[in-house]
Amino acid sequence: MLRDMDFWVTRAVGFGLLLVSGVLVSSAGGGSPPSVVTTDTPEYCQKLIDRISQEIQVASAPPPVEVASLSTEGKRMCNDGLTRGGVLRLRRALLILEQGTATP
Repeated sequence: MLRDMDFWVTRAVGFGLLLVSGVLVSSAGGGSPPSVVTTDTPEYCQKLIDRISQEIQVASAPPPVEVASLSTEGKRMCNDGLTRGGVLRLRRALLILEQGTATP
């Protein structure tokens, strides 16, 4: 009985070590860029506002009215502490700018 327990404990520990080492190897040598974690923070609002400004500066044409409206509303919401709604509007404005088209 004790022998059977030793076998299962050894097997479980061995499997756990194998699993952990596999995770470490796969995460260490992936070669892909680290993912960016976004949060609904005032800092992220500012980052989006800066990116929208940069996109507008390099654009060959004026931004669509929808972008101006969304970015203005997003800035206001972020400044008023409504970060999640502000981020949603700013991300939508940035997406429209990056795609080069507004929704009908």
